[in-house]
Amino acid sequence: MHSPTTSLLLLALAGAACQSEPPSATDAPAAVKELGIYNLSAPFPRVLCSGQPTEAQFDALKDAGVTTVIHLRPQSESGTGFEEEHAKAQGLEFVRFPINVRKGDLNKDKVAAFAKLLADHGDGTTLVSCGSSNRVGSLFALKAFWIDGKSKDEALAIGRSAGMTRLADMVAKLMDP
Repeated sequence: MHSPTTSLLLLALAGAACQSEPPSATDAPAAVKELGIYNLSAPFPRVLCSGQPTEAQFDALKDAGVTTVIHLRPQSESGTGFEEEHAKAQGLEFVRFPINVRKGDLNKDKVAAFAKLLADHGDGTTLVSCGSSNRVGSLFALKAFWIDGKSKDEALAIGRSAGMTRLADMVAKLMDP
């Protein structure tokens, strides 16, 4: 057990550490968290990031407070393709914005189009999803760097807070001059 002085010091250090973290401290609404969506995070106000929701999870999004879904998986990927029909049935706005990393879709034009999509749907709560949230985080990292003017380190931290993992090295290279 720590002395009161040590405990206060540890609390102060923890608080300072939290201030230097990317904006990932925002927590997902409880109703969305209860759905159990894979890799769900809430790194930005009114923007949630995740992996692929199941059909049942997708059908519960509107009741949980989500108004728009931007989905990065092409319909040809296994485990996706049902979203348009389910979104229409739920009265949920749905935008399929396919990102194929192998075809070079992590580029400035796609990132600019992604930023516009986010801006156009900024009035409610938006879920941005893909298979694992790796592409989601990658787009947010590149948006932070190319559009929002963040440093490379800040942008990579933002990407990680939104789910970027194995694409981090590729994204970092894209940020190099």
